[in-house]
Amino acid sequence: MALALVGCSGLIDDGGGETLTAEEQAARTLFSQKAKPVLDTSCASCHSGSDPTVAFLQGANPMEVREKLMSFDPQVVNLEAPTSSRLLTKGAHSGPSLLATQASDLLEWISAERDAANVTGNGDTSLKTEPFTPLLCTAGVPGDPTCPINLVDISSLVEGWAGAKIKFVAQPLSQDLYLTNLAIEGGTEGVYLEHPLFVSVPLDGQPIPDTLDRYFDVKINMKAGDEPQPIGGGSAAFINFTPGNRLAIHFKVVDRYRDEGGMGGGITGATGCKKLAEFKANAKTPLQNSCGSCHANAGNANARGAMDITGVNATDDATLQNVCNQVRTRINFTDTNQSGFFIAPNPAQGTNHPFKFPAQGNFDTFKAAVDVWVQAEKTAQ
Repeated sequence: MALALVGCSGLIDDGGGETLTAEEQAARTLFSQKAKPVLDTSCASCHSGSDPTVAFLQGANPMEVREKLMSFDPQVVNLEAPTSSRLLTKGAHSGPSLLATQASDLLEWISAERDAANVTGNGDTSLKTEPFTPLLCTAGVPGDPTCPINLVDISSLVEGWAGAKIKFVAQPLSQDLYLTNLAIEGGTEGVYLEHPLFVSVPLDGQPIPDTLDRYFDVKINMKAGDEPQPIGGGSAAFINFTPGNRLAIHFKVVDRYRDEGGMGGGITGATGCKKLAEFKANAKTPLQNSCGSCHANAGNANARGAMDITGVNATDDATLQNVCNQVRTRINFTDTNQSGFFIAPNPAQGTNHPFKFPAQGNFDTFKAAVDVWVQAEKTAQ
């Protein structure tokens, strides 16, 4: 590639008529020399194909591939928080894990792109909590001495802010961690946040980010005084998060409530039920029979707080739409097998859930029925 300085501006001609800053040229050089070899080796076989939902490496030449990668939706390169880029955390994935050297090369390139784009703000370094040891629930219901509720203060992430708290119940599985009642509580100034990323922090060794990066599309904007908002449905199983490890929570953005032209607060990353017919035909009866005695019971606030299916025994579409909306928020669309209503009652999982199916076959029958609706919702996203 022939390069030439353009006048005294500090710009570089890339030989194709496009002028670049020194930072832009450095980023493109790093992409060609470091990032693309890693992507060719570890990613291209699946991500440069004909499936548009994952083909973020399509392109006839390295710069076309780079452009596709940088603009792909949903976002896989995060210039505001490079280490939380899905290209590094990899999301729900059947392909090989990145080697440490490969991840380092990709991060070096993404950081150079950040510099070239002159991205400002806190970036990764300050938008994370200090590592903390979660209190584990081993018996009882949330709030019992044996089932404490974790409250993580994030006020230190914004200077002079009244703050907010992330709350959750943490249950140990054999090698994983299962969180329920996961929500954000706003303070006296409200809270705005984007893309929370949970990270397991061993005493020795490298931090382990959530491999699903399940909250990459979450944005929450809460006014002061708003009720706590669930994060991503309120429950999640974090695979390979050893229960004895500390946790840290990273964010793309944290701020006070943002007044967006009188639109009020809200949450994105979850939408209403789109497949009511499939819900009624496949999921309604199993949920009513196996979950309704607790999760539709007006006297069981803990169960309804985790998943409220009040009205699941109704016959009118308006009521069942509300029930379907509620259950849909508990679907993990990145890996539907990790949805809370599948993990909690599964006898093969070590969750502290009051109800477990008496045998694996009973659970498998329940899951097979409900999963017809789940997959229909996933396809309809």
